[in-house]
Amino acid sequence: MRARGYGYLWGENKGLSTGPRGNTEAMMFFDRLCAGIIFILAIADCLLVPRTYTGRIWIFGTGLALLFAAMLNVLRIRNRQAVRGLKLFCITANVTMFVFAIALMASIGKLRTLQHPQIPLAGPLLFAETAFSLRKNS
Repeated sequence: MRARGYGYLWGENKGLSTGPRGNTEAMMFFDRLCAGIIFILAIADCLLVPRTYTGRIWIFGTGLALLFAAMLNVLRIRNRQAVRGLKLFCITANVTMFVFAIALMASIGKLRTLQHPQIPLAGPLLFAETAFSLRKNS
């Protein structure tokens, strides 16, 4: 058994693994990193909803949808093959949220998109999680 944290990236010689397992372990690390960033981004998005905006429930709902997608990704990472159908749900949630992020950026325009950096950050992260979900051994 290995300790939790970043220890799984280190090989026997205390250097970064360069063998065939090293690539898989690095991919697992980036999968966890992307899922964690989406999770934190979703929580921050929910907490930073403007209180004076009349349509704040819709913004909060979007943050919750992103949070649920992040939780599905974390479940997929923790239960690789154990839960049937989880991979399909993750792919569906990630693609749906990715398309929503693209549609949101197109609808509010470049200037407003750049004023809210969490919007363009969520798109590539969701795309990466979709790619991780589509991997054969995930």
